[in-house]
Amino acid sequence: MKLMQFKLGTLLLSVCLTFALQTSVRAVEDTTSFYTHFQNKAFLDQNGQLLKTTSLKGKVILFNFIYTQCSTVCPVQTKQLIEIQKSFPAEVKQQVQFVSVSLDPLNDTPKKLKAYAKKMQVDFSSWTLITGKPEDIQHITEQLSLFGNPAANQNKTVVRPNNHTTQLWLVSKNGQLMMQYGGISIDMARISKEVTQLTKM
Repeated sequence: MKLMQFKLGTLLLSVCLTFALQTSVRAVEDTTSFYTHFQNKAFLDQNGQLLKTTSLKGKVILFNFIYTQCSTVCPVQTKQLIEIQKSFPAEVKQQVQFVSVSLDPLNDTPKKLKAYAKKMQVDFSSWTLITGKPEDIQHITEQLSLFGNPAANQNKTVVRPNNHTTQLWLVSKNGQLMMQYGGISIDMARISKEVTQLTKM
């Protein structure tokens, strides 16, 4: 009887430890996912449809940050990304999604984002442009330090879209940040190669 109780107790302990370990692993995955920056935030795509980050998982994502009234870096970077998009063979392209996040949500409505993308000749089959509430966009910019270190802005001066950094963020199929690229003069061949490699992982 005691032996049976011991075995039952051991089994229950094993189950509890396994559950705890799995829960711990999920917690680590959740906190290290790039998409934690987007949690509990609402975003609309260029068609006015709600975008959920869960829909991005399973694809390699290349994020960049733009605003439609930008006349310098944003259109240049967008054109470079279009060339990268065109470089992918069909089997790679279907596993990749470009996501452009607006830094000017008060101006960049879904309609304006779509007009901007059409003007730039974006291929919507693997490219999404999103906007959101100002406070949600601000949360992301602070999390990713897109306007420099928020703590350094002691005077709480107004941050304008044209002051943003131009990095690109490469995210794996399971949501892990794999690479951050400088965005002023991007190495298109390198990014194309590394995105392609990531689709095979």
